[in-house]
Amino acid sequence: MKSNHKITVTVGTSAYNEERNIKFMLTSICSQREENIQIKKIIVISDGSTDGTIQAAKSVRDNRITIVDDGKRLGQPARIGQLLNMFSTDVFVLVDADMVLKDSQVIENIVEPIRKNKQVGLVTGETEAVRACTFIEKAVNNFFYARNMIFPEFRNTAYTAHAFLCFSKKFGKLFQLPQHVLNSDAFSYFSCITQGFTVTHARNAIALYRSPQSIKDVLNQSVRHVKGGYQLKEFFDSNLVRKGFYVPFSIQIKLMFWQFFHYPSGYFVLKMIHIYSALKSHWSKEHLEVKWQTISSSKQLY
Repeated sequence: MKSNHKITVTVGTSAYNEERNIKFMLTSICSQREENIQIKKIIVISDGSTDGTIQAAKSVRDNRITIVDDGKRLGQPARIGQLLNMFSTDVFVLVDADMVLKDSQVIENIVEPIRKNKQVGLVTGETEAVRACTFIEKAVNNFFYARNMIFPEFRNTAYTAHAFLCFSKKFGKLFQLPQHVLNSDAFSYFSCITQGFTVTHARNAIALYRSPQSIKDVLNQSVRHVKGGYQLKEFFDSNLVRKGFYVPFSIQIKLMFWQFFHYPSGYFVLKMIHIYSALKSHWSKEHLEVKWQTISSSKQLY
């Protein structure tokens, strides 16, 4: 793409019972600077929300916003596929409805790698947890702080594909997301690579989110992630998946000591949860469901 071309952008989100945050999320998108981009459309698809999600979304007055509400609960993968079918701009930016863009330059920054290099099919954004309010939330945040401090190479792996992605039009229109996929972000990452495109990470494109605040929600999220890892090997070469999530043993040891030094009790509890989740996922890995119980404690940032 030519450097003087103003890239057209569609931003989309799938929302299920997101009344507590979607107004903040949409406001952060509508306030983005548009020096090298033009945000043409902002699409909100309600996945059968039963709360005030639609009303909250409609309270943000911007003629670029399109709200789709068919009353059906289909699951996030089906809704992402719907969003990808709806966009016709140069790029499509997918943002989880429980996130907020950190500053007014975020969309510019996540689009920039595609503007510079037409071979880039997918850009993963940086995600940053807001200040923790509970014991377990602090423990989860402690893990991510350790990962960012000890192993910056995480930013070149599938771990960066986390709820904030930018698709080029070329890749986005080729991409097919099965409706029963559990980890749609990592599926997008590996699909991009296998189709011959480049994946890159935009460290300066930051979306804020809240980690789960209860042990129940951490358990549900952890089981989902482990089951999603099992499932990816049904679609992609197991060596590719293993490489995408590979963490050297020496780095694992450093991560363990960093977490233990900064928050020992939280590290111990989180470790027990991860062990339990891995065992539970192994026992029940044949029973996979995309319409998960909502991680409700992460739905409100402010």
